[in-house]
Formats: sequence, structure tokens, C-alpha cells
Amino acid sequence: MRTSELRRSIPEITERMLIRHLHEMVEDGILLRHDKKTVPPHVRYSISPYGMTLAPVLEKICEWGRKHQARVKTKTKSMS
Repeated sequence: MRTSELRRSIPEITERMLIRHLHEMVEDGILLRHDKKTVPPHVRYSISPYGMTLAPVLEKICEWGRKHQARVKTKTKSMS
């Protein structure tokens, strides 16, 4: 996925923060960075085989989020 696609899919994140997290995940071996060395730069990211080992954990977190979504939204609204 291209950086611009990721940025559009997470409108709340700044570009600086997105790039920082992407670089951290590349350094940790979770993502792979594919740089085509073109002008303008064309960089894509993909999940590594090691990163795929996180899939079961992330699925459980998403499942928990869906189950408790109404409560979390209510708490968030009361805080603002």
C-alpha cells in the first residue's frame, strides 16, 4: 500500500506520525518497504511474514472492539 493511501485511510493521523510509525514497523520487521527509486518517489509497504504472525492477535482486538463499540463511543462522547 502506498503512503498516500494509508494517509487517506487514517485521516486523524499526521503525515509525520504515519511515516514515523511505518519506519518503526519496518525496523521491527513487521512491514516491508518497497522503494522504486523513481522521481517522484514511489514507496509501497506490505506486511512481512513475521508481521502476519500478529494477525490472530489483531483479530481478537478487533473482535473485542466490535463487541464493546457502543460502550466505548458513549464514554468518548461523555469526555468531550
